[in-house]
Amino acid sequence: MARETREWHPEFAKYMDFIINHPNYKGLCIIKKKDGSWSWFGTKQTKVGISRIAWCEEKAQELGFKIEPGVYANVMLAIHPTKWRVCQTCGRSMSLYYHYPNANLLKSIQKKFGVEYTDIDHISDIWADLVHKGFSEESIVDFFVLKADLHIDSESATKESVIDELEKACRTGGKKLLGPGAMSNFPDRFDGFHSYNRCCRAEQDKGRSKENLKSYTKDRRAYEYWSDGNVHAANQFMGSDYFNGVSADHIGPISLGFVHDPRYLQPMPGSDNSSKRDRLQYDDIVKIIETHLRTGIYPMSWQSRLLWEYIKANYEAHRDYISIIYRDALKQNMSNYMFVLWYILENTHQKGADVLEKAFLEPHYADFDYSYEFNELGEIVHRVSRHFTERNENECERYKRIAIEAIYDYNDKANRNLKPFLTSSEMQQLDSICQRIVEDADLEEIKYLIVELMENIQKRLIEKL
Repeated sequence: MARETREWHPEFAKYMDFIINHPNYKGLCIIKKKDGSWSWFGTKQTKVGISRIAWCEEKAQELGFKIEPGVYANVMLAIHPTKWRVCQTCGRSMSLYYHYPNANLLKSIQKKFGVEYTDIDHISDIWADLVHKGFSEESIVDFFVLKADLHIDSESATKESVIDELEKACRTGGKKLLGPGAMSNFPDRFDGFHSYNRCCRAEQDKGRSKENLKSYTKDRRAYEYWSDGNVHAANQFMGSDYFNGVSADHIGPISLGFVHDPRYLQPMPGSDNSSKRDRLQYDDIVKIIETHLRTGIYPMSWQSRLLWEYIKANYEAHRDYISIIYRDALKQNMSNYMFVLWYILENTHQKGADVLEKAFLEPHYADFDYSYEFNELGEIVHRVSRHFTERNENECERYKRIAIEAIYDYNDKANRNLKPFLTSSEMQQLDSICQRIVEDADLEEIKYLIVELMENIQKRLIEKL
C-alpha cells in the first residue's frame, strides 16, 4: 500500500526551510524530489540515512559527545537553533526539552491544587496560572521539589531553577513527570525529531490513538525485551476478566529477562505493582520455581538462562543477594543483550533485522494463530484457531515492527542506571557475528554465535557474584 500523503501545515513548511538553510546543519544530507521539494525523510537503511548518521557522529566528536546509545538525540538537541519545533500537522510550536506534564504529574497537580491541565500545557505556563489563581510561589516550589525529589534548597529556589532541575531530572535522571514536545527520530527526520509534535501524537502515530494507547503500551512493554513465552496468550490473559480492577504482575519481571507468559502472571493491586517495578524478591523466586515444576514452562528467556540457573541454585544460601546483587546482574545482562541487538542492527541494517527476526521472533508467530481460554492460574485450558479480522491480521508484522523499534528506543535512552558493557573479546565476537551476517552465513550458525556470545557474557557476570 502506498504511503499516505499528509497535508503539511504552512508553518511547518517555513520551519523546514529555516532548518535546512541554518548553518548548524551544514553538510547534513538532504535531497530534492522530482517536484523540486525537499525530501525531509531518510531512514537509517538508505544512503541518505547512512550519510546522516556519519555526519552526526562526526558532529558528536566536535561537541565532545561519546559515540554511544542516545548520542544522536543529544547531538540534534544540542545543535537545534531555537529548541522549539513546529508540528507538521497543526503548526503548533513546542519545546524540545522535557517541559510538558505526563499523566501522573497532571493527577498530582489536580489533587494538590484542584486545577486541571493538559499534557500540552508548558510547565512554565502551569506555574504562572497557579500563581494567578492565588497559590504562593513557596507552595509551588515545595510541591515540585518534593514530587521530583530535587536536590535544591527550597527557600532560595526560583521558578526558573526549579523548572530547570525538574527538566534535567526527567530528561537525564529517569523521572517520569515531564516529556518533550517532540520525540527523537534521527536519522529518519532531517532535524532529528518526529514530524508531529506531542499535540498531534495520538492522532498521527499509528496505534497511539487514545482508544488504542493502553493496549499499545502493554504490547510494547511485552515486546521490547524480546521475551520468550507465549507472548500472545500472555497479552490475551492480561486483558481477561481475571484482572478486572487489578494489575497484571509478572512474577518474574520481563525487564530482568523473565518470560512473558500467562502462567507467570498474577493479579496485584495497581499501587503494589507500581512499587514493585523490576524488583526481585525471595517469595517471587519461590513462586517461579513452583510454577515451573507445575507447568513445565521455563521461566527465563534464553538470553538470561545461565544466570537464572545460578540464582536458582544459590538463592537460599544467599537471600541477602536477591534484591540487589542478583537483580543487578540480571539487569546488566539485559542491558548488554539489548546493546548486542542494537549493534547488530546498526552494523548490518536490513540483513541483521532479517536474521534477528527469523532467529528470535518467528518462533513465536505460531502462537498468534490461536485464541486461548485460561484458568485462574493462567494455565491454558482450551485453544481454538483464531478468527482474523482486518484489525488483527497483521499482528505478527506489528509484533516485529515494535520489537525492532524497541531496540532503538531502549538504546536511545541515556538515563539507564546500568550501561551496557562488553569486554574487548566480547566485542570481537560481536564484530565477527556482524561480519557473518553481512556474508550471508547460515542462519543456524549465526544464531549459535549470538547464543554463545550471550552465554560468555553471563558466565563473566556469574564469576563476579
